[in-house]
Amino acid sequence: MANLSAQRAALLNFPASASLQPAPTPRLSLDTLARLPPSIRRPRFDMAALRTGILHLGCGAFHRAHQAVFTQRAMEAEAAAGSGNAPPSWGIVAASLVRPASRDRLRPQDGLYTVLERGPDSVRAEVVGTVRGVLYARDDPAGLIARIADPSTRIVTLTVTASAYCLDPATGRLCLDHPGIRGELRDAARGSAPSSALGFLVRGLAAVREAGRRPPVVLSCDNLPANGRTLRRTAMDYAAVFDDSLAEWIGRSVQFPCTMVDRIVPAVEAADLADAAAMLGLADEAPVSTESFRQWVIEDFEGPRPRWEEAGAEFVADVAPWEASKLRLLNGTHMAIAYLGALQGLRTVAEVMDDPVFASYVLRFMLDEQMPTLPPSGHDIQAYARQLVRRWRNPGIVHQLDRVGRNGSDKLQARLLAGLRDNLEAGRPAPCTLLAVAAWVLCHTGPCSPAMQDPLAERMRRLGGAAGADMDRLAALVLGMEEVFGTELLRLEAFRTGLSRAMAALQRKGPRAAAAALLR
Repeated sequence: MANLSAQRAALLNFPASASLQPAPTPRLSLDTLARLPPSIRRPRFDMAALRTGILHLGCGAFHRAHQAVFTQRAMEAEAAAGSGNAPPSWGIVAASLVRPASRDRLRPQDGLYTVLERGPDSVRAEVVGTVRGVLYARDDPAGLIARIADPSTRIVTLTVTASAYCLDPATGRLCLDHPGIRGELRDAARGSAPSSALGFLVRGLAAVREAGRRPPVVLSCDNLPANGRTLRRTAMDYAAVFDDSLAEWIGRSVQFPCTMVDRIVPAVEAADLADAAAMLGLADEAPVSTESFRQWVIEDFEGPRPRWEEAGAEFVADVAPWEASKLRLLNGTHMAIAYLGALQGLRTVAEVMDDPVFASYVLRFMLDEQMPTLPPSGHDIQAYARQLVRRWRNPGIVHQLDRVGRNGSDKLQARLLAGLRDNLEAGRPAPCTLLAVAAWVLCHTGPCSPAMQDPLAERMRRLGGAAGADMDRLAALVLGMEEVFGTELLRLEAFRTGLSRAMAALQRKGPRAAAAALLR
């Protein structure tokens, strides 16, 4: 065999010791963009002339599958319209705040990556080219602050998750004792650089103010009630720790429009890298996988912006109706699916929705309990709920339950508890919601609980150990966590007893049978 290898090497003009491994697949980049098959959609504007105008905090998969795609379509519309001779100016500089992985994967590819749109039976690929720079904040905090203050930065967008806002759920204001910000606030007085999204944003806005420039518009794209107003308030609270006049200037001078974003973007898996390479003929270390549906509703604001409306975004006077239906129906129901499914031993959203009992529970939860809590609007809520069921059933989207349900203690108030309070105060029963909240409790307190990330996970495990199998005692202990439940719900007897009974039903029957019992 060794001789045969030597003969083949000689024939191919290789040294006999050379490995006969296939040549590595070329990597996606500006230099290899022309090699893409004609079937692959790619940027339809002059990449070489593209200037940056947007800074994004949080360079994760959702941003790259959502806002970056809307921006690509907007610039394509601008290029197609032939708007003068000015080069496009809405390229994105994306900053990772926690880990350098996105920077390390995107920089060798000149910011290019593949969006894989997965339907039930097919996959479409598009190369997105709107991300023109990638930063890692901890490597160059001064550079990120300078980028916020740069006159070319006219819009700052954020997808940093609800936990990064460091809110006190009882007040909705910045929690100065929040573990994500307490040390930063203490060290800032000594001149230390920030590490949080709030810290970078406020320091950048302070630099804008000092330079006497017009501040950028700041768009929160996180799933929070009134996300723009919430971000404005927390930024002012953060600034006021050091400088009341800066806080007043932020409140007076900076626009924080509210937005609603919607697109299911699961975590990237090995299959995504393989599919991208097979479809492109090039290696892509930074693909994202998503559904075909995408929606972006933005509160109207003053100043220049991309033609996002030509990409399908909606500019409206009040985002609240869209926000409420999305937070309570999509995000709230997602949490119910995650915790009940995890307790059942299932792995993905599609697996849960493939079970007719859980699918019926989900529809009942949305139409009977979440829908009555929504503000009046022109939306067809029943049609939206049924559309959500179809989207969640898509087997092409591998949306892991542990990812959907992570950090639930930061999300429970807006997505489940607010609607539960509205129903109980109005005298409406809400057994489906109580079962979802009970499932969240048991996902974190039992000795064999499914692994699910949460800032309060260790504390909840201790409470579970103290209560043992006594669900009444466990409910009483858990309800002592005012940072999750606040105080209003605790005054409602129907909540306290209902939660304990729902927990007991899950313990006694299991999640599927407990959900089925509510459908009779």
